[in-house]
Amino acid sequence: MSTARVELEFADCAPPLAGRLSSWVRKLLQRPDLLGNLVEEWGSPLHLFATDPFDENVEALSMPMSERGLQGGLYFARKANKLPWFVSRCLDLGIGVDTASLEELDETLALGLPAERVVLTAVGKSGRLVTRAVEAGVLIVADNHDELNAVKQAARQVGRQARIGVRFSGFELDGRTIHSRFGFPLKEAGDVLERVLHCEHLKLSVLHAHLDRYDPRERAAAVRQLVEIADGLASGGEPVDGIDIGGGVLMRYLDDSAQWEAFLSRLKEAVQERGEPITIGNDGFGFRLENGELAGEPDLYPAYNEIAGAKFIEAVLDNSESGRPLHVELRERGLKLFFEPGRALLDGAGATIASVVFRKRDTRGNLLVGLAMNRMNLRPFRAEFCVDPILLAGGLRETAREGAFLVGCLCSESDYIYRRRLALDQVPEPGDLFAFPNTAGYLVHHMEIGTHGGSLPANLLIDPGDLSVVEKR
Repeated sequence: MSTARVELEFADCAPPLAGRLSSWVRKLLQRPDLLGNLVEEWGSPLHLFATDPFDENVEALSMPMSERGLQGGLYFARKANKLPWFVSRCLDLGIGVDTASLEELDETLALGLPAERVVLTAVGKSGRLVTRAVEAGVLIVADNHDELNAVKQAARQVGRQARIGVRFSGFELDGRTIHSRFGFPLKEAGDVLERVLHCEHLKLSVLHAHLDRYDPRERAAAVRQLVEIADGLASGGEPVDGIDIGGGVLMRYLDDSAQWEAFLSRLKEAVQERGEPITIGNDGFGFRLENGELAGEPDLYPAYNEIAGAKFIEAVLDNSESGRPLHVELRERGLKLFFEPGRALLDGAGATIASVVFRKRDTRGNLLVGLAMNRMNLRPFRAEFCVDPILLAGGLRETAREGAFLVGCLCSESDYIYRRRLALDQVPEPGDLFAFPNTAGYLVHHMEIGTHGGSLPANLLIDPGDLSVVEKR
């Protein structure tokens, strides 16, 4: 086994970004023969999962609230991974599930999750989905007036009151508004809630917040502004159960902050034309040059974070900018607090394996390494997945004297698995494997497609003890 990164020897290669490896993945990487057999049987790419890290993450992310005597808990953001194995663990571990489609809702309920532990936050809820949610009695988070109308109509037809959460955005912090396309503008809260409270078919249960950025201060500010609304509702005899602050709990893909800073610095240098390009077409991943000056922000998940996982939740709960810790303010009011993590609960629970099928040069002379996969099999929300793959190559090989781009098998010029040039310490050969660590959350299922009509990649549940295959999906 060799890492796909060496100390940077060539100016046109991206600096290394070595990912954190969970123990079961380390064991797998020491068994390239086993991985080769799995790929031979199930094809490339191949997604591998283990549920033990998920269990550990549930415990870790639940601890800050229990230690502070705060009620509420976690909803697993089901959209982050399509496999039922993690939903089943939610049932056993006593946490809830956040669903975003009819299929997710039906499967979650079929797996035994009680309705009171299921929330529907889907964007663009169809009439069929709303009716199913009302029939089941799950909490429905309404994003706009049309959704409120749909829920009210479904509740009237079904003949039962619908449990409602109302999503808000446009919170204020440091004199600025935190804008979003999701939710009702906070300044309209009075009118929106008045409409809900005066409808016999709707039962207001929670106030919901949507925030796009990963800032604990923004989260705490949003909770406090919703607490003010909750106070007004309680004084009017219409108390809510709690506040749902949504997802966005940070996780850490990298162990070395210096690597992350070096990569961002080198990327900016390339965009400013102060160094060789390290990406295809000198793609700045959000950075750009305007009138000779660097502009823009990186369209990248922050792969290294000091405040990640439980520390992120602690930072929200312990925020004292009002003069008292937020968790004290919530506990005194008897308000529950909910988080909807997806990526953070799946940290360490997955890895993807792909086989090398060719090497070639393009018309610019770039070395391309073709993998039996396509870029949608490992597609982040952002411009790039900033964790290096690990090359599993057998025997002694020629030392790589240049960097290479990993490309897929779609008939598309855009099919780059990574758009950054990787510094490889060995020249890959057909039949070699690349392992991509920590891919369970959002990367492998959210936008995945088959290659030219081919089936979607297989998903295998692995026993971390003996590395046997428990189940295939």
